[in-house]
Amino acid sequence: MRQKIMNLKSLIIIVCVLVFTPIIWFSCQDDMDGKNYVVSEDVMIDDYITQNDPTMTAFLDIADKAGFRSTLHAYGAYTCFIPDNDAIAAYMQRTNLSIAQMTEEQCLDFMKYHIVRDTVRTADFVDGRLQTANMMAKYITTRTVERGGGVFVEVNRQALIVQPDIMTANGYIHKLNNVLIPPEFTVGEQIRELPNGEYSLFKSIMIKTGWTGFLSNKYNDADFIRNYDYFEKANLLENREDDDWFTIFLQPNVGFTSSDIYGEDDLISRLKDEAKLGIEDEDDLLWTFAAYHCVKGLHYVADLSRTSALMSLAPNQAITFKLDLDILLVNELIEPASEIHELGVPINKDSEYTDFSCSNGVLLDLTGYITPVRRPALPRYWDVCEQPELMRDSRFRKSGWGFNPQENPFEDIAFGFAGAIADFGYSFWGSYADNWQLVNHDALQVNWYRLRYIDFRLPLLNEGTYNVWYCFRRANTENARIRGIFKEEGQDDQIMDRVITLYTSGSDGDVDPYLDLADGKKRYMAKERRGELCALSLGVIVVQSTGRHILRLDVVDPGRNTPAWIDMLHFIPIDRVGDGQLWPRFDMKGNRIEKGTDCNKIWPFDLTCSDNNDHN
Repeated sequence: MRQKIMNLKSLIIIVCVLVFTPIIWFSCQDDMDGKNYVVSEDVMIDDYITQNDPTMTAFLDIADKAGFRSTLHAYGAYTCFIPDNDAIAAYMQRTNLSIAQMTEEQCLDFMKYHIVRDTVRTADFVDGRLQTANMMAKYITTRTVERGGGVFVEVNRQALIVQPDIMTANGYIHKLNNVLIPPEFTVGEQIRELPNGEYSLFKSIMIKTGWTGFLSNKYNDADFIRNYDYFEKANLLENREDDDWFTIFLQPNVGFTSSDIYGEDDLISRLKDEAKLGIEDEDDLLWTFAAYHCVKGLHYVADLSRTSALMSLAPNQAITFKLDLDILLVNELIEPASEIHELGVPINKDSEYTDFSCSNGVLLDLTGYITPVRRPALPRYWDVCEQPELMRDSRFRKSGWGFNPQENPFEDIAFGFAGAIADFGYSFWGSYADNWQLVNHDALQVNWYRLRYIDFRLPLLNEGTYNVWYCFRRANTENARIRGIFKEEGQDDQIMDRVITLYTSGSDGDVDPYLDLADGKKRYMAKERRGELCALSLGVIVVQSTGRHILRLDVVDPGRNTPAWIDMLHFIPIDRVGDGQLWPRFDMKGNRIEKGTDCNKIWPFDLTCSDNNDHN
């Protein structure tokens, strides 16, 4: 009986809870509407201001009107660039507004422009854009400047950080002395605003050829209309969107005059004589020159430092980039075998117009003259680990760091899975080992058993015909076999003529390298001869147009369920025969080693080469 009474009491309690809980909940909800409640003692961004710094309360007033206060109070990862009260008062005076007169939408835009959804300390800043866009999908830029005898961080060329790195429970505050204002001009409009004394020739060319109209979405611009056929022929109108981003490389007057170009006639003459573009029409030449200085996409200096090449908007014309210490060089091309020796043009990092944000892009200022030019097929020795996601991480090429593509997908690599999650990642070996002589100490680790294919977006390849070499560190994959398929937009896929076995050994004995070459095999590492490292020919590709195309590594036989390693891909023009295919080799530091290099100049320098190294 006692048990039955207890069960009845329990039942009554459960029923009461089910009946009255919703009533209590909705009653509480009515009281909570429109209010913020502190559920933790952690100091959030808005708490810090109200409790510790009344000089930033005007920012909270705008947040309240925007309905944004709860975001500042919520757990998360935010970086707030907060103008102090004096800065906001000065902004209101300039715009003849008050916070009371601002609409809710204006207040919301104000908040979103000043906030990045990420935690960014000043130690993470570079002279360029932040890695993460603000909440309006625009990028904030920073640079170090001297002002009044002190050194400050300047934000968007508009404000100084007067108090950095204020840490709260949900992010960082950087206090500013000015309000940040979104850029007013498009890149085309900003080109028209450039000072004549420094950019008169470049400005006149960009206006005359219709590019300022195109870059400003002004299709009724008279110069754009006059050049309409050139834009149409280059297929720039069919896929044009009003929200496209553009990067423009400015050509200052001093860049022209340093190359003895003082006007349009000099430029046209130079283009006819040296560029060898096959264009006779002078208006077309000028249009092509202007197009060459325009790139689609948003690329600040920090982005270009991790980029090897971009296609310009001039048909079939690329711009290349090389970071030499802290100098970013444009179009540096030194190729001893082709006797090409073109020194790069540095980007002027000190210019007011470098990393200059516009409403639809960014300007970059050059120190010299760049021009489109028809170039021959040139070899490309590509370390496949040089992927944007890896290179922008400060732990890249350091011990103890891995990379999970399931959590951070690659931009330029795509996978076809045979089963579940592919075993694919980044591996680094810091010290030297003769059987792990990986170029730059790293490789991409692949389990081919779990894949159908891998697509690599390649670095820039000029028009031409190439042998493609797959450089790898073998593992016991048994009969794992792959083949290459070259994919170029607008062209038929090219299935390459060799199926390679990934358990193949390199030659570690006294084998004539030319006999190996005839068999589609070669060495690619320089110091010691080892069978674990090998390069196999995938076959020949024909690149119809200069650009970044796709190489698919297609699984013919998955082999054994075990990882292997891809180190490099070599693309060598087929007219380079014999030693032209075999050399250069590379050491573990990524140094290019030519035939005949002394062993003590191959890293590690104090280690002797193997007796059969055949490096002479």
